[in-house]
Amino acid sequence: MSYRNTITDQIKLTEHIQLVTSNGLKYLHVAHPKATAHISLFGAHLLSFTPASSAPVIWMSDDAIFNGVKAIRGGVPICWPWFGPAKDSPTVQPLAQTQDFPSHGFARNNHWQLLESKSNNNACRIRLQLTESPESKRLWPHSFNLIVEFIISDTLTINLTTHNTGNHSFDYGGALHSYFQISQPDAVSVAGLDNDTQTTCTLDGYIDIVYKNPSTVITLNDKQHQHQIKIKNEGNNAMVVWNPWEAGAKAFVDMSDDGYQTMFCLEPAIIGKNAVTVAAGASHTLTTILSVTPA
Repeated sequence: MSYRNTITDQIKLTEHIQLVTSNGLKYLHVAHPKATAHISLFGAHLLSFTPASSAPVIWMSDDAIFNGVKAIRGGVPICWPWFGPAKDSPTVQPLAQTQDFPSHGFARNNHWQLLESKSNNNACRIRLQLTESPESKRLWPHSFNLIVEFIISDTLTINLTTHNTGNHSFDYGGALHSYFQISQPDAVSVAGLDNDTQTTCTLDGYIDIVYKNPSTVITLNDKQHQHQIKIKNEGNNAMVVWNPWEAGAKAFVDMSDDGYQTMFCLEPAIIGKNAVTVAAGASHTLTTILSVTPA
């Protein structure tokens, strides 16, 4: 990650957490005996997670752009308050049909506030916050308080909580757009994607599938890395599986031409007409918990 070569300031927040500045942007570096991780405050974007004695779990593009404008390629982008093109989302106002609203919402393209950083011998806990602004109201006319919590230990927990701070209910969609590090495409398979069919998904070409009745626990098996990644999700109504393959990778300026060979996106999502309704004063949480075990 190129930003790590241009760090200009470092502040120790806890024994295991540092706040660093690079090119005017802020990042959290976690170095705990149980795991390491990196988080960008731009987008509240998890950039890496590596348990002790394990291969990296999260994939990051070698050509990712860290400019505080473009969403970062790789890691776990937060798609919110809609998923996919704005014009296709039922949670977006009709104005999106005619104007250039950002794909996957605006949370991943905004700077978040650090609310809390704690650590002890068992884990590190980090909480970041995003609230409405004139620009967010232009895109999505609702009052909200969006909080993401990262719990970093030998497992990783991400809790994305949407608080409705307005006087009327709203619908929202989104996803934790998780890019997983894999050894090579023919070494991986995924089980538990659909409660109806119990099929196993393999990776041998372009894939972009939405599973609308996903299991709570999904398993990514990697024979080459000799491990399993357990992905436990709550609060989602779908699971998105995506790899752009060769043609897609070549079309991205922020992914190397062969980058598709070492990544696989498995995304707990809230999509479609069944997007979540949050009443005034209420909240909803989308959660993913990642754990790694030997295969």
